[in-house]
Amino acid sequence: MDDRRDHQARVTPVDGRVHIIFDDAEIASTLKALSLEQQGQSPMVFVPMDDIHPGILEASETRRQDDGPGEAHYYTIKTLTADGADEAWYYPYAEGPYAPIRDMLTFGGDRVSLRVSEV
Repeated sequence: MDDRRDHQARVTPVDGRVHIIFDDAEIASTLKALSLEQQGQSPMVFVPMDDIHPGILEASETRRQDDGPGEAHYYTIKTLTADGADEAWYYPYAEGPYAPIRDMLTFGGDRVSLRVSEV
């Protein structure tokens, strides 16, 4: 792991309730979200697995190596109205400054949006 990159990573709690919306339906809601900020990249929000609606994630074979948090493992989001291939992922081996996001999910894709509301 590149130590310079580690010093540029910051994980902080998100103030408020984070809502993850997929295809116009809420698939996650949490007060325990974390934000990962890395120099030169957009912040990423991570939510605990326990706060994602059950039965909507299907493990994917997709893997990707990312600088910093390491190997990403993907899920396909499956709802009654749509499927989102590889639109959720996590870092099962994250360590160092990335350790707080280990096994928490983040989301991406055209049909995924994030909203933060006050508590």
